[in-house]
Amino acid sequence: MAKAKKLKSGNYRVLVPNYKDEKGKWHYKSFTAKTKKEAEYMAMEFTHDRENRELTYTNMTLAQAYRRYIDSKSSVLAPSTIDGYEKNLRNDFKSLMPMKLSVITQEHIQMAVNEMSAKYSPKSVRNSHGLLSAVLGAYKPQLILTTRLPQKVEPKYIIPTTAEINTLLDNANDFIRVPILLASSGSLRRSEICALTPDDITDIGITVNKAAVYDKDNNIVIKPPKTNAGNRFVPLPPHILKEVREWKYFGCTPTKLSNAFNKLVDTNDIPHISFHKLRHYFASELHAKGIPDKHIAQIGGWKSVSVLQNIYQHTLRDKQEEMNTKIINIFESNFSKETNNQKKA
Repeated sequence: MAKAKKLKSGNYRVLVPNYKDEKGKWHYKSFTAKTKKEAEYMAMEFTHDRENRELTYTNMTLAQAYRRYIDSKSSVLAPSTIDGYEKNLRNDFKSLMPMKLSVITQEHIQMAVNEMSAKYSPKSVRNSHGLLSAVLGAYKPQLILTTRLPQKVEPKYIIPTTAEINTLLDNANDFIRVPILLASSGSLRRSEICALTPDDITDIGITVNKAAVYDKDNNIVIKPPKTNAGNRFVPLPPHILKEVREWKYFGCTPTKLSNAFNKLVDTNDIPHISFHKLRHYFASELHAKGIPDKHIAQIGGWKSVSVLQNIYQHTLRDKQEEMNTKIINIFESNFSKETNNQKKA
């Protein structure tokens, strides 16, 4: 058993070999306590527990590890996230799933990723590998992954223009019109609109504090937002609040909302956009009008400004000509002959 060494602070520390990485280098677990006996006891307890865990996990297949990991997270993650993990378990890395953790190597994982990359998008492969990494981190932490993943492809955002949204509003029925207003003018997500109640409406805006999501049995459940940023107050113009109060479809399902929106888009000859892109319009429009990013993120329920910036980096189509003209005018002024002559004079 490893012996404790006294530190300059007066405490005692024990270093216990934890695992070897692929280069053969040992990584150690440190235990520090006020007494030598206590530090050595902590180290001994860790070693004993690790041996028991390794004995248990050695005979576990990757599929069993996935199942164990998903079950351990079922009470703390959103039902939609768990449902996604279940799909990963059914569809991902089929050649690896029957294998025992004890025999899986980085080479096996790289081959499986290569195979998956031939069929799926880089984003899907990266997401699947992320879950695989989390599962192996929990049940085979000594395997340090160095997988070469497919190169990221920048998403192509099609953000609707103001004219297109007005076209949708002009042709919307009384069911889908209010959700379009709430998403494009108030940044509400589909799940947040479906969980909305009349009690959430105030004289100057709407309180957002819940979401309607599907559980694993495809039943609707009302849950708090995924992140604290989702809890927010959204200011809205009086005429929109009036329409929201008069709306007769509180408690509708996310699927019904999406189906109605998609049908409206298709019948109005508008480039295909998802309902979620209305939130992107909200962010891009406010950014173009000079509203600070921090305020946009707060109202829109984005957890960070960096997440928000990924959305509006693709300029709104109906603002491109205006921005191009401004850019041309800047350099026309900076480098024109008339400007240079004035400077010389």
